[in-house]
Amino acid sequence: STPAAVADKTSATSYDAAASWREHLELAHALQLSDPDSADNPDASALLKLLGEGPDAVIRQLPAAARDSLTLCDDATLTRSRVADTLGRDPALVQALLRTANSAAFGGGRGSVLGIEQALDRIGIAGARAVVLSSCVDGLLSHPGGEYNAMASEVWAHMVRTAPLARTVAPAFAADADEAFAIALLHDVGKLVIFDRISVLRAVRRRAIALSPLFIHQLLQLLHEPLGAMAALKWGMGERATRAIGNHHRLEVHTWRDPLAESIFVAERADHAVRRGTTYDIEALWSDGRLTGSHVRATAALHHVLAAA
Repeated sequence: STPAAVADKTSATSYDAAASWREHLELAHALQLSDPDSADNPDASALLKLLGEGPDAVIRQLPAAARDSLTLCDDATLTRSRVADTLGRDPALVQALLRTANSAAFGGGRGSVLGIEQALDRIGIAGARAVVLSSCVDGLLSHPGGEYNAMASEVWAHMVRTAPLARTVAPAFAADADEAFAIALLHDVGKLVIFDRISVLRAVRRRAIALSPLFIHQLLQLLHEPLGAMAALKWGMGERATRAIGNHHRLEVHTWRDPLAESIFVAERADHAVRRGTTYDIEALWSDGRLTGSHVRATAALHHVLAAA
């Protein structure tokens, strides 16, 4: 097939987030029963019951102010000055936008920007929308308490680290760099939704929630992709984001070509390799993920990261 034909086939591929969620939730129940430390654990049963209430109950709706900010970013009729003026009224958003604009991913050795309009010039409206959404989600989801707080914090840190890597590697897959950054910034949000449900359960039971370490680890791995895809749908991130988040581990039996999912797959593995000090085998990575992009270009793009791994 020609590259154009492959791209057309990719764009026509549908991803049923709801069906994937139902399938994985059934597997989660089987997972609980197979774990001796979780089969009779009332907290594990209660958490699965909470998660089984459905996406509308499980995934929090963005506040009206957050939705207004996102709509503002999507309005092509507005000038950049108008967008900057409106977003600039929220100090937390200003801080997040300036931090992103001055990061290594966007700064590139250039001088620091100190104003919101200059930040938008540097990261673009797509990048600004991603930062706005991430900031809103950060304030939306509750902290689970105890040891789970540290786990949730690491998920956030991992997503923040992965986003610029996905932006860097995206051209190797003919993916849009800004879109890859935006999606990678929330690619593991399904894990945060699970931690949010743990916080709800803790509030209801008025005590710390006790789950087997193996069970919570496996539950996060099993459910975070479809749950993250459902969140992407609910928060208006779009079909490509939904599909990429729902399959960024490239584990589906009939894995399709998806430049954005493949970019996140490579970026995430790069971050894990650096953080854990493990080997980053680019050829094995291409085989494991059934990737279609250029591993030569990906390696060149990530050469500083790969050198540290």
